[in-house]
Amino acid sequence: MLTLYPAGGGTAGLVVATRLSEDPGTTVAVIEAGPHHVNEPLVDTPEFFSRALGNPAFDWRFVTTPQVNLDNAVLPQPRGKMLGGSSGLNFIVWDRASQREYDAWEQLGATGWNWNSLLPYFKKSETVAPQLQTDIFPEASQPSEASFDTFHGRSGPVQPSYNVIYSNVTVPYVETINSIGVPTNSDPYTGNATGVYNTEVAIDRVKNLGKRSYAASTYFNISSDRPNMSVFLSSQATKINFDLGDSIVSLLSSLLSSFLGLETMRASSVDVVAVGDNGTTGRILARKEVIVSGGAFGTPHLLELSGIGNPDILREAGIQTLIDLPAVGENLQDHPSFTQDFEVQNTLFTYDLLRNNATFNASQSAEYAESGTGLLANVQFVLTFSPLKDIFSSQFMSMVQEEATKLINAPGISSLARRQHRITRDFLTADDVANVEFIMFPGGGRTKVAPAPGSAYITVYTCLMHPFSRGSVHINTSDPLASPLIDPSYLDNDVDRQLALQGVKLARKITQTKPLGPLVISDHSPGANVTTDADWIAFTKNGLTTTYHPIGTAAMLPRELGGVVDPLTLKVYGTENLRIVDASLMPMLIATHPQSTVYAIAERASDIIRGRVFGL
Repeated sequence: MLTLYPAGGGTAGLVVATRLSEDPGTTVAVIEAGPHHVNEPLVDTPEFFSRALGNPAFDWRFVTTPQVNLDNAVLPQPRGKMLGGSSGLNFIVWDRASQREYDAWEQLGATGWNWNSLLPYFKKSETVAPQLQTDIFPEASQPSEASFDTFHGRSGPVQPSYNVIYSNVTVPYVETINSIGVPTNSDPYTGNATGVYNTEVAIDRVKNLGKRSYAASTYFNISSDRPNMSVFLSSQATKINFDLGDSIVSLLSSLLSSFLGLETMRASSVDVVAVGDNGTTGRILARKEVIVSGGAFGTPHLLELSGIGNPDILREAGIQTLIDLPAVGENLQDHPSFTQDFEVQNTLFTYDLLRNNATFNASQSAEYAESGTGLLANVQFVLTFSPLKDIFSSQFMSMVQEEATKLINAPGISSLARRQHRITRDFLTADDVANVEFIMFPGGGRTKVAPAPGSAYITVYTCLMHPFSRGSVHINTSDPLASPLIDPSYLDNDVDRQLALQGVKLARKITQTKPLGPLVISDHSPGANVTTDADWIAFTKNGLTTTYHPIGTAAMLPRELGGVVDPLTLKVYGTENLRIVDASLMPMLIATHPQSTVYAIAERASDIIRGRVFGL
């Protein structure tokens, strides 16, 4: 059996390739557009976590279309272009959402996809190193062994751990978060992920000392020597081909695929082109399965290039429609983020020491090179996932609920968006679902305003967890090497705009509140001159960035609701043997950094493909 991953040497693709190749009778071929970075500091070194962004050796360097609600700004949309995909480019956070959010997927129509069905696969993907320092976060306690074993894995490929070095701004920051009404969560991996907590990070402190633990260094290392697994690097999938001739394709597509929803099309091969070479092309035959793992941008791009999607969009691009599936590329969702930084007393221990003190920087670099320890082996984020009731007034909550109801009842809204918005409106008043995330990083240099020499900062990111905005990803040309049109449609409604406005104002208030407040010298960015709502609204327009969490563009939902993939089989509607496994499957955003969820989805998908999931 030959199983192909046309755009799939990323996070999910390597999981599925590794699991399917466990059967020596299964031949697996992974097609990856990027290279394999081995012993690459920009990937491996945790403290360098954002340095590869925008670098074409690591990043697809996608951008959005002009965003009409952001004064037509065009924003970067980084995605990992390497073996391991975005797991080698992300910010290394290893967390989960709340149980209610995963259960909402099934409530929406993703049969079989819920917290209980995913928990075994969260555990299967990880070996968690227990937290050594339990007194770092006020009010935190060490989970019992029984609780740890219930919710955490001890024998999986990825090696998440806790940091071992913490800034001394951590305690006053957490105490301030507690004081505004957000409690400390000692173990957010148990199904309630709200509160302020010490997150796990995908850093291996056991097998691969102090290095990023990602799909290429874990799953691929397990399977790379197997004789039944091949990897085609720097090879971009450009089209999936099907068995039938053109005339028959057209007839069956219209009569069977469109109207009866039957499995009619059989993927037979994948066209590829060499990247960075002379454009050499080739075709790889598929005897059994084609599995697309291109992510929320790459997957709909490849489907449309292959004739699967909205006929109007395909016609405009000069591509023949094989399967009429208008939901392809729709339902794009992302976490918008707003970055502020604040100057603090330079006697505090922050990552700015690496910038300000050459001797200290050299000593830390030497320590990391020798033993994989020190500040370069850490990425210290303090995560606060807050329900609205913990941080905003009842009056404000009533207002955003009213605005959400208007969106639900808006004319022309799709059935899928209406169902999603009803669930999201319920989340606005939930006590076990976060709607806003605050990320504190003890260091500066991450805003548009450059840090002053010798100064120290904390950076606070304000992120919307359940935005009502819905965007799309589509082609506008038949050129397979042209980037897709990515339109997240950020801040296209009053709920998102109001949450953004109040969120960034609260971020500043946190830094003015004891015990953190006395340690803060000034508002560095956007600056103390930003005071009125008009000022803050301008900041949210000019300062919005992605949190790098796009999902939903090939949703696993019923076809009639706007699904692209059957949630029971993960097969693309209208096909016999074309499956999707990546973040594009997620029908709704969840309040988390989705890395560990993508691993869990891919682990469960592997069992679905192998027929190991009950009832399939």
